[in-house]
Amino acid sequence: MQVKTVTTVVTTDSTGKPVDAIPVRNAVAGETDAAGRPVTSTPVTEDPLGVPVRVVVGKAAQNSAGQWVDTLPIDPGRPAWVPDANRYMPAATRTRWPTGATATPWTYPAGLNYQCSKLFFGSPDYPTNDFLIPFVGFALTEGGNAPQETQSPNADTVVDEAFFVLPNGTEYPILFSGLVPATVSAATGIVYGQVTLPVALPAWSIFGIRTVYHGASGAQRCGSYRIQRHRGEKYWGAADLASVQALAAANGPSTAALDPDSLYNTIGNATNSQIQAYGPALVLAKGWDGRPVPLVVGDSLIERQEIAASADERGNMGMIRRWLDQRDPAWGSTVPLVMGVPGEHNEFELATNATKRWVMIDAIKTTFNGGKDIWTFVLDQGGRNDNNTTLSLWQSRKFGLDDRIIARYPGAHMVGMTILPTLAGSSDAGRTVAGYTATSALWDPITGTLASMNASIVASSRFAKTIDIVPAFMSDSDPTKGAAAELMPLGNVSGAPGNQDGVTTWSTMVLPSATLLGARIMFEYQVGLWTNRTLVERVSENGDGTTTFRVAEVLPTVVSNPNATLLGHAYTAADFVHPALYGILRFVSRLPQSHKAKFYP
Repeated sequence: MQVKTVTTVVTTDSTGKPVDAIPVRNAVAGETDAAGRPVTSTPVTEDPLGVPVRVVVGKAAQNSAGQWVDTLPIDPGRPAWVPDANRYMPAATRTRWPTGATATPWTYPAGLNYQCSKLFFGSPDYPTNDFLIPFVGFALTEGGNAPQETQSPNADTVVDEAFFVLPNGTEYPILFSGLVPATVSAATGIVYGQVTLPVALPAWSIFGIRTVYHGASGAQRCGSYRIQRHRGEKYWGAADLASVQALAAANGPSTAALDPDSLYNTIGNATNSQIQAYGPALVLAKGWDGRPVPLVVGDSLIERQEIAASADERGNMGMIRRWLDQRDPAWGSTVPLVMGVPGEHNEFELATNATKRWVMIDAIKTTFNGGKDIWTFVLDQGGRNDNNTTLSLWQSRKFGLDDRIIARYPGAHMVGMTILPTLAGSSDAGRTVAGYTATSALWDPITGTLASMNASIVASSRFAKTIDIVPAFMSDSDPTKGAAAELMPLGNVSGAPGNQDGVTTWSTMVLPSATLLGARIMFEYQVGLWTNRTLVERVSENGDGTTTFRVAEVLPTVVSNPNATLLGHAYTAADFVHPALYGILRFVSRLPQSHKAKFYP
């Protein structure tokens, strides 16, 4: 229960009598008030500002005379949450479906066909236990016909062992029908791991899943996760089970061949990008406190504007995951069930070759959850990749998915999101809003086809509520253009990186310590000339308010403008489709958390 107790500010008891609020502590067993009356202790809670308050049964604080006063509940301004502690619900940030490409599949390198991933997730803001952890043998398309489940390996995956890792590092085995190992059949297989902890995992914890798996050398495999180094994630490989177990026990650096510096924080395919390790498709748990849980359909704006290095402390990346995970005092955070992948088209979701995930979550509902879904409402962020200059075609592609969901789940509470524009280009690489090229007729959010599409989303009877996310994304000076780097000043580069001979490449630079890891930055390397870098590693803290960062782009750029002006880039690349870290955080800060009111029927 939240209580109205503010240090040094006068409050009142339940009869309206004024009392002095004082700093609080937890009552101890057997304690009495100033009049000798016994009080009963309960755990410490917090007021809306996060200040700890002493809570006792029926009471909340003492006045300056040492007398206990009654609790004054605060109306959180939202519908009450009705807990169902025995209902499985999503219990981990960052979960991701396997993705790949049969043309360039993930494979087991010779001598590294026994592998182990150690991944870390954020738990919900309530205690959880009795975990249900599915591992799958199918893989989805990214881009193209995404999310069709047509990129599966042609060989089974053997999960030799898996462990639940507590925040203190203690591990508990995850068992599959009480046993290990488990074989996940190629293209169709699903196995369910389960673990019950001796004590519930505390709310808002960081926990790990360590998965040991293998296949034949050269065989195809599933891949889901690009490890996030700064969060302690690891990826090991060896030629046999005992050797990979030894690497995991030592908890040393990842195997270099599976996590090379040259590919860290890059995307592409299995030949030219950061290698995706295998891990759980979902993590579910009991303990649900009744808060809304979204089933999210959508595209890369959920997550894949980011890759690995920029993930937050709970592993979140992207606009929508980060926004949902905000711990708002009234509306709270929520761990989503994300069905989409980068490049997803609504047109292709829950249609031909894109139903295995849906069959799985419905099977969980029936087999493990007493007929209850593992979500409470649907959030449709998608539709951007369904774009077409013919409005009616765009609408039919976008809304066709919503109609299929409603047919599958009659009565589902549907929440829609408007679609963000793609910018046409920039004369200064995204440094200024004025430098952006005029938005095309297709993507203009005020007068273009996009404007009409968004109006139809808001008006659609399919959605009980809609969230207009466009204003949070756009610049304030021109509502047809997105944010630019000029809106995100970061200070100055310290000195000049490299030896400045124009031939020798350099890979580190010194920046203000407040600069965020994983950011794409822009700096004025010569007066009037700007370039960019992506920050992939904090090399050292220099003790003077600066940090030495390693950058992804290793070039011989001559920086003849020492202490150059430094800006946070708004986009990941010159296509001006996906926002970069500072653009994402700007969006999250500008989209009101009060929109979460729309999650309720």
